[in-house]
Amino acid sequence: MKRPDFYTLVLLVLLSSVMLVLGLYLLANFSKLFRGIRNSLLRKNIVVWMIAVCLILAVLPTNPDFSQAIYTGKWFRLLLLQVVGITVLAFFVFNITFYISQGKALQRKSFKKRMGIILATIIICTMVTSIPINFWANHGSFKNVEYTILFNFYTGCMTGLIFITMSYVDLERNRKLNEKELEVSRLQGLKTKAELEALHSKINPHFLYNALNSIADLSITDGKKARKMTVALADLFRFSINYSDHNYSTIREEVEMAEVYLQIEKIRFEDQLTYTVNVDPELEHFLVPRFVLQPIVENAVKHGLKATGRMTQITLEVKKENEFLVMEVADNGPPFPVEINPGYGVKSMFDKMDLLFPETYEIRFTNEPRKQVSVHIRKMIKNEPAL
Repeated sequence: MKRPDFYTLVLLVLLSSVMLVLGLYLLANFSKLFRGIRNSLLRKNIVVWMIAVCLILAVLPTNPDFSQAIYTGKWFRLLLLQVVGITVLAFFVFNITFYISQGKALQRKSFKKRMGIILATIIICTMVTSIPINFWANHGSFKNVEYTILFNFYTGCMTGLIFITMSYVDLERNRKLNEKELEVSRLQGLKTKAELEALHSKINPHFLYNALNSIADLSITDGKKARKMTVALADLFRFSINYSDHNYSTIREEVEMAEVYLQIEKIRFEDQLTYTVNVDPELEHFLVPRFVLQPIVENAVKHGLKATGRMTQITLEVKKENEFLVMEVADNGPPFPVEINPGYGVKSMFDKMDLLFPETYEIRFTNEPRKQVSVHIRKMIKNEPAL
């Protein structure tokens, strides 16, 4: 057997190195290649075939038969046989392994057992496939069967270990991504909770400020009314404290709190303020953002009775219209201006709805046929434990 000269040897080494680097590059970018191909399995088959061809060409120069074939002029045939053989081997082994790895029974096993079964599958498929390829390549006869089986055993082992390594890297990457997603979700939840608590804190001092001013006025003129208002204020803050850790409250609770506020103002202004409340009993256990009704009611009192000094009539109604839960607060005060500039209370209502019912609500300020604020919620949440 004639040995290759120095220049031929250098050329073979360069060819082997280039093919090895290309194969490793394709392997490292396995999931990024040929994304334009929609069929995921077809795309993976193409990439696996390219990697297999590159790696087999990388080790081909070490085959003595290939070195000898260069001088006999039969190198192209040997190269073609190798490419055809590795093509059959790659497609067969990859697809068998792929379908086995996707099986539900295998997915339920631990990572170690799953990888062990896949490794055994790759080795067995590689060795079984190599025998008919060897028979075909040698014109219907077996040649160096022991070497072929041993070589393909090691090839299967190396392929399986590469697959296991890639699977482990993907597993760790997914685990870290899941941890990051959970952390992001947790931080977003804390952020939302902090925002809601900040909104609640804006409302509670506003209640206290108005109510204490009323009590201060009444304590001079009418002690009984001041006491009655103090009790109502205590009820109002008992509601606030008892549900301080909740972002939602039921319709019944919201209406009760709005009524307590109206009672406080009724005590102060007596006959100058009247109100009626109509709530569909079937809707009492549906959930809405906490402190969503009271700012609307307070706004009606503020811009009706306090601004004009005239008798103010307020109607609070909760009903269902088609698929919407509708909360309406109407009054006979001055009409809404064309450009509405909501205060802290009404602004907080918008902020809460954005946080808890994003893109599933609508708040309307209308003057016809009557002046009212209506909140329409499409996402209806029922408080089942309360039933």
